[in-house]
Amino acid sequence: MDSFGLVIRAGSGALLAGLAVLVALAAPAHAQTPPPRATDAAGATAAPAPTAGSTPTVPTGAPPPAPAATGTPAASTEPALRTTQVCIDDAIANRLAVKRQRRKAVDRLFVKQARHELSATGGYYQSDLFSGTYVAGGSYTYHMTENTAVEFGAAYTHANADIIRAIEDSRGTVIGDEFDRVLLLESLLVWSPIYGKLRLGGSIVRFDINAGLGVGVVDAATSRGAAGVAGLGMKLFIGRALAFRIDARNHVFQQELLDESFLVKDLSITSGLSLFLPMRN
Repeated sequence: MDSFGLVIRAGSGALLAGLAVLVALAAPAHAQTPPPRATDAAGATAAPAPTAGSTPTVPTGAPPPAPAATGTPAASTEPALRTTQVCIDDAIANRLAVKRQRRKAVDRLFVKQARHELSATGGYYQSDLFSGTYVAGGSYTYHMTENTAVEFGAAYTHANADIIRAIEDSRGTVIGDEFDRVLLLESLLVWSPIYGKLRLGGSIVRFDINAGLGVGVVDAATSRGAAGVAGLGMKLFIGRALAFRIDARNHVFQQELLDESFLVKDLSITSGLSLFLPMRN
């Protein structure tokens, strides 16, 4: 029995020694084996958590880690949007583009440049010192350009002596001719800054508005002769060779009556027809 107990104790001692050797060999292998990596829902493997004192590793193909937040925010690298980059509705952009387009020049249907104009006119003549009466005349105009021209005109009227007759009746004496003719001669530079069109009835009529300035002579028994002339006019063009014209002219000159001299401003308002030569543009 004693020998059998010694054998059991020796066998158990050898078993314990063998277990101790196995534990000693398994401990380093267990320390060097990394823990299994966790996977996310998409199946990607997450990097293991770094241990103290070790350098974190970045998996291949993964984006670089975001910089750590500091006290000052990082400057944005994207450029600021400009006002011209704001989205505009296509319909509004198209309307703006149409408004920005320059209107193309349209050729005049009635050309005046290098043409001769012959006019016959008649109307009303209002005198400062005499009563109003009729006036009739004519003019020749040469159009140097579409906007400038020179005009020479002549008109005939008479001194309506209603006022003189009233003075004669009160005094009982004759102091003047009751029907004294007046001849108006004038030369003007005409400028036409406005050219357009309007609808008359069912047709489109072209027109222009002009201003004239020049000098003239008043041939009358009571006039000193020289006169200044200024006025405005309008022409409505008919076809390619005719025009209807309306003019208002003011004549400023010295006039003598009853042994006194006056600076008068006689106004004439006339209308008439004009013929342009050559008769084609």
